[in-house]
Amino acid sequence: MLFCAACIFVLVFLSLDVVAVRSRKLPSISGSIVLTDESLESFRLMGRQRELATSHVLNGTGKPFSKVLRVSTVSAARSEWNVQLVAAIDSSVKTGDVLLARFWMRCIGSMTGEGFVTFVYEIASPEFDKAAEARLGAGTQWTECCIPFRAARDFPAGGTQVCFRVGYDRQTIEIASIQIVNYGNGATLEDLPRARVSYGGRNRDAAWRRAALTRIDRHRKADLTIKVVDSSGRSVPNAKVRVELKRHAFRFGSCVAVDHLLDPSPDGDEYRNVVEKNFNCAVFENEMKWQALDSGISPRLDQALQWLRSRNIQVRGHNLVWPGWKWLPPKLRQYANQPDQLRQITARHITDVVSHFRGKLIQWDVVNEPYTNFDLINLLGGRDVLLDWYKLARQADPKCKLHLNDYGILEGGPDGAHSQDFYSNIKFLKDHGLVDGIGIQSHFAAALPSPMQVLATLDRFSELMLPIELTELSLNIDDPDLQADFMRDFLIAVFSHPNVHGLMLWGFWEQRHWRPQGALWNADWSIRPHGQAWMDLVHREWNTQIQSSTNDEGTVSVRGFLGEYDIVVCVDRKTTSECVELTSAGRCITLMMP
Repeated sequence: MLFCAACIFVLVFLSLDVVAVRSRKLPSISGSIVLTDESLESFRLMGRQRELATSHVLNGTGKPFSKVLRVSTVSAARSEWNVQLVAAIDSSVKTGDVLLARFWMRCIGSMTGEGFVTFVYEIASPEFDKAAEARLGAGTQWTECCIPFRAARDFPAGGTQVCFRVGYDRQTIEIASIQIVNYGNGATLEDLPRARVSYGGRNRDAAWRRAALTRIDRHRKADLTIKVVDSSGRSVPNAKVRVELKRHAFRFGSCVAVDHLLDPSPDGDEYRNVVEKNFNCAVFENEMKWQALDSGISPRLDQALQWLRSRNIQVRGHNLVWPGWKWLPPKLRQYANQPDQLRQITARHITDVVSHFRGKLIQWDVVNEPYTNFDLINLLGGRDVLLDWYKLARQADPKCKLHLNDYGILEGGPDGAHSQDFYSNIKFLKDHGLVDGIGIQSHFAAALPSPMQVLATLDRFSELMLPIELTELSLNIDDPDLQADFMRDFLIAVFSHPNVHGLMLWGFWEQRHWRPQGALWNADWSIRPHGQAWMDLVHREWNTQIQSSTNDEGTVSVRGFLGEYDIVVCVDRKTTSECVELTSAGRCITLMMP
């Protein structure tokens, strides 16, 4: 994902927790009307695939509303925003204003009995900066939806729009009684009503969590036995032994930015400190993407990469080809009608970049998000061109593991259209012996999947017999308790799955996060609740630091997490030490005292 400086507010909303209720009580605070129910007629279908939907305003005869806006989709769009209802806003909103969007919706028909929209309040021009973005769901009963939000910037009259994204698969929904009220600085978000939010399996005694913790002990730990002897080979009882995990075998990492890694300021110092102390793997957020490298590979990128590698931090490459025009160097468009030339340029880019970083990266996302970004693929003859790209990457660095990376997989479940396409592409590449791993993004800013659904999806992709990396985790959730609980449970679920080998945050600091609300550390480097949930698990619960003494046979037995260990033995003020690797097979070592 590209770094986004805009501060975005996103309400996380789970339809299962929304019930048909009478109108929620509003605070006795006056506000100005930004949008009223009379605006139903002004909504127009827009988007690249708007032909997939129809919309009509109907009289609400016999219904609780005088008019309703009905919209139907015949199939899923490639992205929900490719089909949306849009209305212009004639009122201005100032930075810091607190607003409430309020409307009713119901589902007339869908494959599951539930229907979805995503409500958006945004600037009506690129970069479409948002004040609110909320995915909402409802069943067959009329459901009231309340979305409180705060404007992070000025939103000018005539330059702002309200959208209902409706590019979901085969559904008919109705929307009624729309109102947006601006309370200015006269109300807080806490004053305003909102839907209850949760996810399945959150309860403390959930069966899935007990099973996951058992799997963690089975798959992520092994037995380490240390025997201490003297110079004659005799066992040494009562020797003091310290066993300390220095580096997890599992990859816990984050995306990083070159500018901050090389920043000489105090913030730069703290940024580097957090990276070095907390992550054993990293990926550059933007600096290895084609657009960033189009004018050449910056020496600063090489310098930042060297800083990471000198600290034994593994580095992933992201990404070689993001095949939509939006993410490709603009100059490539001039070759849209010259496929042979375009093919040569792409091949040269892959070969040059992979060759430059040969031996320095553990993995490459060769192709990124082909389900929704396919312009280059289509121009070069379809899916077979993927084989060419992966072959070129393999030739340029045979030891680097090659991945396919995509989003929308965990959110949509194992049977969603996006997930099925991703599965098909990986199988296609694997059948040709060209892919080494599966990269699954994990950006959550809408309905949260249950840990059970996450595990089912991971099981489905594990059928391909390839290792899985969770490549981009961000939790853009405005409820700190929910955010912390979901971080805890998501970590437990994925760490418990034996085929997951790594988990990468997509940023960690508020001042450098594509969705600042998802950052684990605030701008002042104080940690947020979901950051503390990460620390409690990764650096405390899933850590091994033991001090013990050898028994009468001169041995100490430890069950520790897999990874690299420092072992120090002390007897009568004499010490000896050794660095060892603990694998799933377990380890027995003998240390001789000097």
